[in-house]
Amino acid sequence: MFRRILLLVPVLLSVLVLPAPAQAQPPPSSLRILLTNDDGYQAPFTLHLRQALIAAGHDVTIVAPAGDSSGVGTSINIRFGTTVEAAEMSPGVWAIAGTPADAVSFGVGKVFAADPPDLVVSGPNQGENVAAAVNHSGTVGAAVTAMEVGIPALALSTARQGSAFPSAAQAVAFGVKLVDRLAATAQNGRLLPARTALNVNYPAAPTGDVRIARLGRMLPVTVDYLPATEACARCYRLQPSFATTPDPVADADRTHLAAGAVTITPLTDNWEARPAIAARLGARLDDLTP
Repeated sequence: MFRRILLLVPVLLSVLVLPAPAQAQPPPSSLRILLTNDDGYQAPFTLHLRQALIAAGHDVTIVAPAGDSSGVGTSINIRFGTTVEAAEMSPGVWAIAGTPADAVSFGVGKVFAADPPDLVVSGPNQGENVAAAVNHSGTVGAAVTAMEVGIPALALSTARQGSAFPSAAQAVAFGVKLVDRLAATAQNGRLLPARTALNVNYPAAPTGDVRIARLGRMLPVTVDYLPATEACARCYRLQPSFATTPDPVADADRTHLAAGAVTITPLTDNWEARPAIAARLGARLDDLTP
């Protein structure tokens, strides 16, 4: 059994719009893919996606957490000198006692040490990852980790309908279609622009639309802390609070997903503020001294 290690520390080209254009596309190239998620190496959606990608001609290796690591964002183990447990559970399927970011780091550094993968695919997650939720998503955190070392990445999520995922099979099929489209339209050998990932969300009730969407600003779900004195005098119970107001960002992923569209949001690894903001702040702080 795995021992959980406490892990702290804490555009887009029009060719991506699916379905495929009328003109014939060349057969997609075979890609070497590192497949991960935040739901564990045995997550059924990920296992189904692996089978579908292999059937499409790709070479796919799973490197994923040993258990559920949802909501850990980009958390990665940097406690140097400690140990981490990892093993190949079956041919091409690795489990690591860590987070999705740890899985990608281990996968690139050890499993693919001789030759980096062409693409990292994270998911499909059980539940959507849109708007401000991407800051806390382990699914997206895995993609961010891939971007940091220059490997293009996809984060795939499928939306809930209550406690069910009625479009899970369609989300898997769309993931394969998207990977094949990227392979078939790669420019100068690049699947995506440098240090870029795609955050893809598949709706519970798809309408047939695919939208290149902006990242929304609101958290779809926030936390209410309710007194739970029956548990202990100082205890609070976490309860979900679902957002009901529209997202303030035009063309937000959250908005389009709710309307039944598949959303594709390009992400980069650069959190730096826009130059105009930096210039204004520089003027305000110009006379500071150490």
